[in-house]
Amino acid sequence: MASKLDRIEKDIQKTKSKIAEYQKQLRELEAQKTEQENLQIIQLVRGMNMKPEEFAAFLRSGAMQAAPAVTAYHEQEDTAHEE
Repeated sequence: MASKLDRIEKDIQKTKSKIAEYQKQLRELEAQKTEQENLQIIQLVRGMNMKPEEFAAFLRSGAMQAAPAVTAYHEQEDTAHEE
């Protein structure tokens, strides 16, 4: 009986360790994703060839009020794997 309990306790610790490892990996991947999104935004803004004052005026003039165009990026994420 004790050996079975010991094996279960080892499995629990092993599983907890893997979960912690995966959580760390997930945080790193999310940080990388955010960094890449930010780089894309910066490239788009720089591609507009505007001075910072012009860009600020552009945003104040209502550019932020326009609804974003629906692109593949805006399509609903496939969450079937999470169920």
